[in-house]
Amino acid sequence: MNPTRKPEASPSLWPREHGAISMFVQPLVCAVVIVHRWHWSIVPAITAAGAMFLLREPLVVLARQRWVWREPHAEAERAKRWIALLVPLMVISGGLLLYRWQFSWLIAFAIGSVAMAAYATWMTVHNRQRSVWLQIASSAALTSTGMAAAISLNDGAAPWAWWLWLLSAAQAAAAILVVHARLEARIAAKTKKPESVAFFRAAVAAQVALVPLAIFARFISPWLTAAMLLPAAVHAYELRTLRSPEALATPLRTIGYRAMALSIAVSILLILGLR
Repeated sequence: MNPTRKPEASPSLWPREHGAISMFVQPLVCAVVIVHRWHWSIVPAITAAGAMFLLREPLVVLARQRWVWREPHAEAERAKRWIALLVPLMVISGGLLLYRWQFSWLIAFAIGSVAMAAYATWMTVHNRQRSVWLQIASSAALTSTGMAAAISLNDGAAPWAWWLWLLSAAQAAAAILVVHARLEARIAAKTKKPESVAFFRAAVAAQVALVPLAIFARFISPWLTAAMLLPAAVHAYELRTLRSPEALATPLRTIGYRAMALSIAVSILLILGLR
């Protein structure tokens, strides 16, 4: 009899990163509000993107079962069932999108999604899921849902969709670096070791980089300028307080709520600027 033990990872195959869910949903909502109309093809577009998003955890489980775990895990069987459901769902959705999307766009999204899933799986199996480069690449992939919605709603990639993708991804990347800077400061405070400033400097550079982007976006709309300057200012203030014990003691849930509120505010400004 093959021994089966409790999985080392979380038994849930549902994505646990609430920030990733926000990056996935908000550009999509922005696109629908900006266009202010509906088309049936947005349903298979959302379905395909959502299925690919949900596929990451099962792929990681199967990869760990194949190359890491020495004994069978019950979690692997559930991962196979998820994949058996999600892959046909993506294929059917992709087939429906052929009636609306240009084939080149469909192929580009398919190749990009598969490449991103493979990269994320490889990094996670090698315990590098917290890599800042992986998270930034993931943010660029997740915020592309606005572009997918735009293609379905407009039968093509409108200029505003590129702006939505660029500014959403830039803001998300800047926020990710702030999170790493906070974790860096918390670890230094707990271990009493000399504080590393690598992520702090990277986070500061990211906020500075939002400024010229905001200036350039002024040619489109002042609302877009505000959409970049607002997170740059909020993140700069947060970085400035990281050496404060009181700031470092702030519960992660509170920080998460603040990040969500900021993301919603940025989305509103993007909608106002791109409508």
